[in-house]
Amino acid sequence: MLENLAELEPELVSAGIFRDRRPVAVTSATPAWPATAIEVLEAVEAGAEGEAVDSAHIAGSDGEVFVVRDSGLELVAVTGRFVLASLTGYDMRMALRDAARVDPGLGAENGEKDRC
Repeated sequence: MLENLAELEPELVSAGIFRDRRPVAVTSATPAWPATAIEVLEAVEAGAEGEAVDSAHIAGSDGEVFVVRDSGLELVAVTGRFVLASLTGYDMRMALRDAARVDPGLGAENGEKDRC
């Protein structure tokens, strides 16, 4: 599910698609990575103070973290530094829509878009 994203984003370090905080697909072989990504999702929500979060971008000195929600799914991606944020976010959103299209059971019920 994340192969196309990895091809489009050469600086991709790790990524994971989540549904209801359960991993659907991950690129990292590190067992703790999904739990860490879920912590990122929870921190983004806590920082939003009740507002619906569609996407988030955090840039650090060594890399960047992106969160995108679409079609009832969430995608967390870690990249190298200085990627094109708008293009990365677009590619992530398309990856989520593709995942929901390939396996309709993953996405929002009845094909509706969900902001999770």
